[in-house]
Amino acid sequence: MSPELGIEVGEGDTVELNVPYEIVNVEEDVTTEVRFLQGVRIEFMPSKGEVARVMCWRRPVVGKASKLGAFITLLGTNTDDWLHKWVIFRNWVQGGRTIELTGAPVEKKK
Repeated sequence: MSPELGIEVGEGDTVELNVPYEIVNVEEDVTTEVRFLQGVRIEFMPSKGEVARVMCWRRPVVGKASKLGAFITLLGTNTDDWLHKWVIFRNWVQGGRTIELTGAPVEKKK
């Protein structure tokens, strides 16, 4: 018999560009199991679809174009204030992370 591993395969950051997301959860004290890296996991909910996630690594100083730096530049350092803000990812590549605040999407009347 083969024992089950009990391991889930993750995709890393799961956000899409130019889609409005609401920040629904921020975990400030995430520690990886292998290298014990410190991080912040941010969860988002689009107006329709599944929860998306971004993992940001903590350092004493972050650049504006880093993952965490992009959020801090836009939303400040108090992660409680991030909750229920709507953001759009405009660029999400290493060294060029850009997010913008937006309003909640409005359903079109039929």
